[in-house]
Amino acid sequence: MIYDMRTYDIAVGQVPKYLEAVEKVGLKVRQDHGIKLAGWYYTDIGTLNRVVHIWAYEDYAHYEKARAAFRSDPRWINEYQPMTKGLILKQSTQMMNAAPFSPQP
Repeated sequence: MIYDMRTYDIAVGQVPKYLEAVEKVGLKVRQDHGIKLAGWYYTDIGTLNRVVHIWAYEDYAHYEKARAAFRSDPRWINEYQPMTKGLILKQSTQMMNAAPFSPQP
Protein backbone atom coordinates (compact mmCIF):
# COMPACT_ATOMS: atom_id res chain seq x y z
CA MET A 1 0.00 0.00 0.00
CA ILE A 2 0.96 3.60 -0.58
CA TYR A 3 -0.62 6.59 1.11
CA ASP A 4 -1.46 10.01 -0.26
CA MET A 5 -1.22 12.37 2.73
CA ARG A 6 -2.78 15.74 2.07
CA THR A 7 -2.50 18.76 4.35
CA TYR A 8 -4.76 21.74 3.72
CA ASP A 9 -4.86 25.14 5.37
CA ILE A 10 -8.50 26.20 5.33
CA ALA A 11 -9.87 29.75 5.45
CA VAL A 12 -10.57 30.94 9.00
CA GLY A 13 -13.91 29.64 10.25
CA GLN A 14 -14.49 27.43 7.20
CA VAL A 15 -13.35 24.02 8.50
CA PRO A 16 -16.95 22.94 9.28
CA LYS A 17 -18.02 23.83 5.73
CA TYR A 18 -15.09 21.87 4.30
CA LEU A 19 -15.87 18.86 6.54
CA GLU A 20 -19.47 18.94 5.34
CA ALA A 21 -18.43 18.91 1.67
CA VAL A 22 -16.12 15.95 2.24
CA GLU A 23 -18.69 14.02 4.24
CA LYS A 24 -21.62 14.67 1.88
CA VAL A 25 -19.86 14.29 -1.48
CA GLY A 26 -16.07 13.94 -1.56
CA LEU A 27 -15.71 10.80 0.54
CA LYS A 28 -18.30 8.83 -1.43
CA VAL A 29 -16.81 9.84 -4.78
CA ARG A 30 -13.34 8.66 -3.78
CA GLN A 31 -14.64 5.43 -2.24
CA ASP A 32 -16.66 4.67 -5.38
CA HIS A 33 -13.37 4.71 -7.29
CA GLY A 34 -11.65 2.26 -4.94
CA ILE A 35 -9.82 4.77 -2.74
CA LYS A 36 -9.73 3.87 0.95
CA LEU A 37 -9.76 6.49 3.68
CA ALA A 38 -6.87 5.79 6.06
CA GLY A 39 -7.34 8.87 8.27
CA TRP A 40 -9.01 12.27 8.38
CA TYR A 41 -8.06 14.87 10.98
CA TYR A 42 -8.36 18.56 11.78
CA THR A 43 -6.41 20.61 14.29
CA ASP A 44 -7.55 21.48 17.78
CA ILE A 45 -4.26 22.78 19.20
CA GLY A 46 -1.35 24.20 17.21
CA THR A 47 -1.75 25.58 13.70
CA LEU A 48 -5.50 26.05 13.51
CA ASN A 49 -7.73 25.66 10.45
CA ARG A 50 -5.59 22.79 9.19
CA VAL A 51 -6.96 19.52 7.83
CA VAL A 52 -4.98 16.34 7.13
CA HIS A 53 -6.41 13.41 5.22
CA ILE A 54 -4.72 10.19 4.20
CA TRP A 55 -5.89 8.02 1.30
CA ALA A 56 -4.73 4.43 0.73
CA TYR A 57 -3.91 2.99 -2.68
CA GLU A 58 -2.75 -0.49 -3.65
CA ASP A 59 0.21 0.90 -5.64
CA TYR A 60 1.11 3.77 -7.98
CA ALA A 61 -0.83 2.24 -10.89
CA HIS A 62 -3.97 2.19 -8.72
CA TYR A 63 -3.25 5.77 -7.61
CA GLU A 64 -3.01 7.04 -11.20
CA LYS A 65 -6.13 5.17 -12.36
CA ALA A 66 -8.29 6.09 -9.36
CA ARG A 67 -7.12 9.71 -9.35
CA ALA A 68 -8.09 10.17 -13.01
CA ALA A 69 -11.44 8.49 -12.38
CA PHE A 70 -12.56 10.52 -9.38
CA ARG A 71 -11.35 13.82 -10.86
CA SER A 72 -13.52 13.25 -13.94
CA ASP A 73 -16.55 12.08 -11.95
CA PRO A 74 -19.49 14.49 -12.51
CA ARG A 75 -20.21 14.55 -8.76
CA TRP A 76 -16.66 15.75 -8.11
CA ILE A 77 -16.87 18.43 -10.78
CA ASN A 78 -20.46 19.61 -10.31
CA GLU A 79 -21.02 19.11 -6.57
CA TYR A 80 -17.78 18.81 -4.60
CA GLN A 81 -15.65 21.43 -6.33
CA PRO A 82 -18.29 24.18 -6.08
CA MET A 83 -18.77 23.36 -2.36
CA THR A 84 -15.04 23.71 -1.62
CA LYS A 85 -14.14 26.58 -3.96
CA GLY A 86 -12.29 29.29 -2.06
CA LEU A 87 -12.00 27.28 1.17
CA ILE A 88 -8.47 25.90 0.67
CA LEU A 89 -5.70 28.47 1.11
CA LYS A 90 -2.69 26.16 0.90
CA GLN A 91 -2.10 22.50 0.06
CA SER A 92 0.76 20.09 0.65
CA THR A 93 0.78 16.53 -0.69
CA GLN A 94 3.13 13.69 0.19
CA MET A 95 3.18 10.09 -0.98
CA MET A 96 4.03 7.83 1.95
CA ASN A 97 5.00 4.18 2.42
CA ALA A 98 3.75 2.26 5.45
CA ALA A 99 6.17 0.68 7.87
CA PRO A 100 5.76 -3.12 8.16
CA PHE A 101 4.12 -2.72 11.59
CA SER A 102 1.68 0.02 10.53
CA PRO A 103 -2.04 -0.83 10.69
CA GLN A 104 -3.70 -1.31 7.30
CA PRO A 105 -7.01 0.40 6.45
